[in-house]
Amino acid sequence: MIFTVPCTPDGASRWTQTSALDGVNFVLTFDWNQRMGRWMLSLADSRGGAIRSGMILNVDVPLLRGVVDSRRPRGELVVMDASGAGDLDPGFSDLGSRFLLLYLDAAELGR
Repeated sequence: MIFTVPCTPDGASRWTQTSALDGVNFVLTFDWNQRMGRWMLSLADSRGGAIRSGMILNVDVPLLRGVVDSRRPRGELVVMDASGAGDLDPGFSDLGSRFLLLYLDAAELGR
């Protein structure tokens, strides 16, 4: 299945949340990089141990591609443009509204 990972900044330029992916809790930290004008995501295990840091949230890019850490989620994270335009990446105020963080679970990917 494909799930929407709730992530709405509500005006914050940095926040951390715990999200269950394939039934396992992960810590997600979202950071707005003002200089780049991009959102970045860091993924950690439930104890806060870094799995992958500094992933730039670009539309239609598999964020976990190439991550071989055995603690990683079994599925894949990807950002989708809900408007269907596909002409931009998430800006400061539209992550969680126009742009959604999706999780394709292991079953969806046949794993």
